[in-house]
Amino acid sequence: MEKNTVLAIVLSSLILVGGLTLQNYLNERNAPEPGTAPEAVETEPVESAPETPETVVDAGEDSDDVETVRAVLTEQDFPVTTIVEKTDKYRIEFSTAGGIVTGILLLQEFDNEGQPIPMVLGDGTVGAFNIGFGGAGADYIVNPFSHERIVRGGEIQHRFARDFVEDDQVFTLVKNYRIIPGEYVIELTIGLETPDGRAVPLGSSAEPAYTLTYGPQIGPTFKKLDARNEVREYVTWGPTKRSGDDTREVHRNRGNFVEFDKTISWAGVVGKYFGVLVSPSSGSTRITWDGRPADGMEEPSRLQITRPARQSANIIDTYNFYIGPLSVSNLERYENADSNAFGLSDMNYIRAPRTSAWLGWLEAILKVLLELFYRLIPNYGVAIILLTVLIKVILFPFTHNSYESTAKMQAVQPKLKELQEKYRDEPQKLQQKQAELYKAEGVNPMGGCLPMLFQMPIFIALYGLLNKYFPLRGAVFIPGWIDDLSGPEAIVQFENGINLLGNTYDAIRLLPVLYLGGQLLMTKVTQQGTGGQTGAQQKMLTLGMPIMFFFILYNMPSGLLLYWTAMNFITIGQQLVTNRIKKRNAAGGAA
Repeated sequence: MEKNTVLAIVLSSLILVGGLTLQNYLNERNAPEPGTAPEAVETEPVESAPETPETVVDAGEDSDDVETVRAVLTEQDFPVTTIVEKTDKYRIEFSTAGGIVTGILLLQEFDNEGQPIPMVLGDGTVGAFNIGFGGAGADYIVNPFSHERIVRGGEIQHRFARDFVEDDQVFTLVKNYRIIPGEYVIELTIGLETPDGRAVPLGSSAEPAYTLTYGPQIGPTFKKLDARNEVREYVTWGPTKRSGDDTREVHRNRGNFVEFDKTISWAGVVGKYFGVLVSPSSGSTRITWDGRPADGMEEPSRLQITRPARQSANIIDTYNFYIGPLSVSNLERYENADSNAFGLSDMNYIRAPRTSAWLGWLEAILKVLLELFYRLIPNYGVAIILLTVLIKVILFPFTHNSYESTAKMQAVQPKLKELQEKYRDEPQKLQQKQAELYKAEGVNPMGGCLPMLFQMPIFIALYGLLNKYFPLRGAVFIPGWIDDLSGPEAIVQFENGINLLGNTYDAIRLLPVLYLGGQLLMTKVTQQGTGGQTGAQQKMLTLGMPIMFFFILYNMPSGLLLYWTAMNFITIGQQLVTNRIKKRNAAGGAA
């Protein structure tokens, strides 16, 4: 087998492995207006439950004394009802069965079908904010609770209470939800108290008191958590043992049980654009995430907070849950107490969105530039193209040197072949003579690779930015074609797709075709500029790489493909101008 053939096979294998590695790497990475007045609450009794009137207390804005109705310390037969609360941000559905939340809709965020984003995914029988006495995995409390709706000024409270008996000791469990219009935070207070001053009979030195669970999953709905189109990360923010500084830690969702018992400021389940973050009250807690299939879901992401037992007759734990979009404007509100109605400060929720460990600094620079161009022309598609032009200008010196180096390499090909024939049986001598030839001709064999070396970090950083930059969600470039720069565009969508190399191809997309055509045309124009003829292995590489990347990029966000395609056509225009200048100079020299 000829050496050139072996070299072609090796290079092709390296390109294929590199492409798949890049694909796996990319797959494993992806100011609010004042609140409106609370709307009327809707109560929906379950058909099988007796209809019993609820206690609704409106304390008024200036009242401090709120009349409440205590649960009777005897047999309790509360009705199972559904209560719906609406603010400008949320539509929340409560159930008196367990005092849980069975549904949360984000009324200002919509999916591709124009429906509000759900933040509680499941079959409706589990819901969020479940409590189980004991550690993670304890059975949820499903008994009906009493319910009160309390309105005080601009805030709303939903109070659920029920008595329990443990070792002949009666105690009351109270779950109080505090909601304020205009905020993406729900404050949940868990109260445990006894009527006679004895300690709450829950847990022991070896057994926790209770576990609070948010789950079984957060929205939006998805077909598969592929780490590209949709992802769920388990995230914590808090001090590390080594430095003591607060650090974002990611605990990968592998469909199993993840336990975390360090001190934290908050923990959460984070998607591409939405997340649930919980800030536990002071004291020791244990955070667990349960991704094991259950509750009718193949890929749940249950977030659990376990509290230890305490010897007290009155226990109060307060949890702040941020449930909403991972947009900078909303997350930054909780850095300053004056910016939010809950008075929260220094929460560092801004650390929740996904970031690149290696290229986060480059993402930040590209983000600033993208936002600058958007302010000039308020269309993110145009902003991406302008950013591409700027990147191309910055990389022009390297690109120009690459073309010159490639041209020189083509010019010395006949001399290289002579050396290969002459020193066919002397590999070391051949290497020495090739190095001498490169030095004499001023050729750098790696010079043609420099633009790719500079473009790949930018490409990876742009992928990280464009795949999670919240303003791109639903951003329209060309209506009817690219209606969402955060997702792939489609001309024709198929109901059933084709699975190939781990990807599903279920649509005809124009941008990948434009990318492939531009890449092939760019290769042809560049080769014309060098004036050389390519060998069989070179043709294999120049044809095989664009086709390979065509499949890798096929389902990528349209914003990323818009950048890559624009880069190709700008390069083509640049090379055509360069070729014309070279021809003019050559003609002038001949004259």
